[in-house]
Amino acid sequence: MGQTKPTLYIVGLGLSPNNITSEALDAMRLVDAVFLETYTSKGPTEFIDYLKRIRNDLIQVSREDLENRNAEIIMKKLENGRNVALLVIGDPMIATTHAAIAVIARRRGFNVKIVNSVSIVCAVLSQLGLSPYKLGPVATITYPRIGVLSMRAYEVLGDNLRRGLHTILLLDIKDNGDFMNAGEAVELLKKMESIGGQGVVNDDLMVIYTARIGWNNQRIRVSTINDVPDVGDTPHTIVIPGLLNPVEQDYIINILNADANLMHRHITFVNRLISKSP
Repeated sequence: MGQTKPTLYIVGLGLSPNNITSEALDAMRLVDAVFLETYTSKGPTEFIDYLKRIRNDLIQVSREDLENRNAEIIMKKLENGRNVALLVIGDPMIATTHAAIAVIARRRGFNVKIVNSVSIVCAVLSQLGLSPYKLGPVATITYPRIGVLSMRAYEVLGDNLRRGLHTILLLDIKDNGDFMNAGEAVELLKKMESIGGQGVVNDDLMVIYTARIGWNNQRIRVSTINDVPDVGDTPHTIVIPGLLNPVEQDYIINILNADANLMHRHITFVNRLISKSP
């Protein structure tokens, strides 16, 4: 690709084949080796099949390959003078794993180029009509590990709500590659509430359940924590709004078909949390 040092291209693919940019396609076609990871986000079969039609020598890599082994499978290609592309669902720098790989490559003297694309964070906010200026920290609801349930998602949600901020809750991935669904996530949130006791998770909370954002069969449903709708196949993402301005309220009611009474209860509840904050 016209450079003296081998280059590692960390290429964002977006959320579906429709999101793949011409820059991403150029990188895939022109490098010597192409790797794909699907453990930080789900790669549906039809997406992977599409990529293999572009590069039939595509190599899929695991979390162990990239994290536990410090991406040695990629570094060896670079050391042999090859340009390499690592393909990532969404935007590559949303996951810290990929930032770490970029640092390893640069420290070994290789060039690094990031090819950006659509991430779930920006796409879901856009689909829901929520202001990015009011987005609080993002958290992931995780499965218990070694019998320990992380409270991080619950703490982030509570802190965001007390500041009137929107919360995006990403969902965990099992070791076998299966994604947590919204129903499992809600049960874990309820368990966190029983432990934390902050009164954050209750039926006054308006919850927006989303599935397969960016795909033709994406689904969005507005409901409560105690009435989890069927949104179809994973990956799922849960969004809990903070305070809503009039434009956001109109969008959620008229475009997402939310119940106006539920929205009123939610806003009242969030204001109550804010008033109780120190």
